[in-house]
Amino acid sequence: MALATVKFVDPFFSDIDRAMNRFISGALGVSPSTANVNGSRPSAGHPNLAMDIIEKPTAYELHADTPGMSPEDVKVELHDGVLTVSGERKVSHTVKDDGNKVWRSERSSYTFSRAFALPENANAEDITATIDKGVLKVTIPKKDPPAKPEPKRITVKSA
Repeated sequence: MALATVKFVDPFFSDIDRAMNRFISGALGVSPSTANVNGSRPSAGHPNLAMDIIEKPTAYELHADTPGMSPEDVKVELHDGVLTVSGERKVSHTVKDDGNKVWRSERSSYTFSRAFALPENANAEDITATIDKGVLKVTIPKKDPPAKPEPKRITVKSA
């Protein structure tokens, strides 16, 4: 007899998840109608790279697990206010002629791509990215938002 997996979905937590996704999407400038559950725009053919999005008083931080990847395997690009994090994990299954056999190979190669629209207060000039112990950290410093113009009164004249 096989064990069946039962998934229990609590409506309260589902509502909270949707509200948090809308909040995060709004903070990063991603339209909720085009965003997936992780707050990013989906990209066809690529698995999503799970990311933590953290807002600090002076910066936004994106954290992503990138096991086995080096800085050369990951690209962080900014174009027209959209930050794109993409990369490729390459796993080679080389068997030499010394009698070794691969009994099971569960690790796989894959590519990923995530895109985020940056908010107005993002300082695009000073974005940094590092990989440490398999974790990618992208830091987007904040800048003061541009001053909003004061309301202007228009004089109404008679014709």
